[in-house]
Amino acid sequence: MGTNRWPKSLHSQAEALLGGVRAIGRKKGAVDRRFIRGIGTWGVYRSDIHRFVEFLQRAGLRDLRQARRVSGFVWTYIVGRGQALREAGGSFQTIEREISALTKLSHALDVYAERHGGESAEGIRTVLAEGKAHWRAELFARSNGYASRAYPDPAGLYAAIPDAGLRLQAKLMGETGCRAEGVGAPARGSNPLTASNLLGLGMDPMSGAAVGRIVVTEKGGKQTTHFVQPKTYHELEEHITKHGQLASPYRTFLRAVEAAARATGQYAPGRGTHGLKHSFAQARMHEAIEEGLSHEEAKQAVANEIGHNRLDSVDVYLR
Repeated sequence: MGTNRWPKSLHSQAEALLGGVRAIGRKKGAVDRRFIRGIGTWGVYRSDIHRFVEFLQRAGLRDLRQARRVSGFVWTYIVGRGQALREAGGSFQTIEREISALTKLSHALDVYAERHGGESAEGIRTVLAEGKAHWRAELFARSNGYASRAYPDPAGLYAAIPDAGLRLQAKLMGETGCRAEGVGAPARGSNPLTASNLLGLGMDPMSGAAVGRIVVTEKGGKQTTHFVQPKTYHELEEHITKHGQLASPYRTFLRAVEAAARATGQYAPGRGTHGLKHSFAQARMHEAIEEGLSHEEAKQAVANEIGHNRLDSVDVYLR
């Protein structure tokens, strides 16, 4: 492996590799999906990658192009980061973002190898996938101790609600990320879901899967469009056909959710119905990343779907 004009500093090497996958501002589909297109993503990933590079320096690595050697250090690094996050009460989303950053570094190594020759970084991605699965289970387990407001088992909670209408409202919140008023249970006044809220079947813009589409009116009169599982959509259609609407007093809905949470061991003061919105945001974030979006792109997509356009407002849902 030649070293002509290759930087000596590991940090400079990282910059050189990242320069090979920089595609800031270019449209999705117009560039290799391994490249980084967003300026926000670029900044976040660079920071995470340089933190990893500092670890590699301490470990004695001298050349980032030694992909097989780098892969040997990745597991130790991810375990250390995960343990630190667990001790600090951190979330899986943080380590998921760092894994996404290191995955981009592995892609940068592959792009370099394709252009100049060198080792494949597939081994790095294998280790990262194993680390991601491990820490998803480890850090999500903290939600059983209520470190997270999200319900760890929303499906179990739905099943524990005996009333069909209230159960459907809970499912809609958990599948769409809208507020209680969006599923016909406003704290004040009346805001039922009727046939006018049904938009038919369509395609999930993120995954391409078949979904039902509904439009709801939420806080401040804002109308938002959401996607639900086809089965849930048909349940909503049938309920509205039979009853004319889906609606309940908020306190009735809240009591049903809290009773189901107690029955399934998921109750915590303050979790309430809004915990379903948190559950949606976290699950949708994982889905977006699995579909190939960068961490920042995934956050923006989730922000749009839960009615928060600013990225920083989403962080509270992802803890």
